[in-house]
Amino acid sequence: MENAGKKNWWFLAVNGLILVFFGVLLLWFTKPVIEILVFYFGLAILAGGIILLFAAIRNIIKDKQTGMILFESIISIAIGVIIMLSPGNSLAVFLVLTGIWAVIIGIVQLVILINVKKGITGKNLLLLNGLLTIGLGIVLFFNPFMMAAIMVKLFGVLALIFGVLMIYFSFAVKSIKPHDE
Repeated sequence: MENAGKKNWWFLAVNGLILVFFGVLLLWFTKPVIEILVFYFGLAILAGGIILLFAAIRNIIKDKQTGMILFESIISIAIGVIIMLSPGNSLAVFLVLTGIWAVIIGIVQLVILINVKKGITGKNLLLLNGLLTIGLGIVLFFNPFMMAAIMVKLFGVLALIFGVLMIYFSFAVKSIKPHDE
């Protein structure tokens, strides 16, 4: 087992390089680039909806159940077109909904904290996490693009750090000397 891990050290190195590349990309993403990515995401949803529509038509021809596939195809096509026509607004709506979700999750964490038995450790961490989650949600709700830009940059830095660490780790695995059994 140890030998298999050593033989595949390059897999870690390649994944580390991919993370470094991803981190660099995230650090240089601008709002227009993100909107272009959102546009292509809408295009992918539209294409999926069209494929589902063809599947629904095929099922109609073969006298099979079609209701859910047809419904899903129409919804997917509509959402894809909406996202493609207005990627900036679609992204803003997504970020605002994410902010609402984060506030709800933060409140749930605080409720759990209040109801947790006294013997459980890490209450302060749960409190901090709940408050930070609520704070993130509020910022996303009121200023979605600023928070999205900050998060993209943060993810870029983290991807760079983890990528470099993974590359280092891959060479550490490669240099492991086999021990006699």
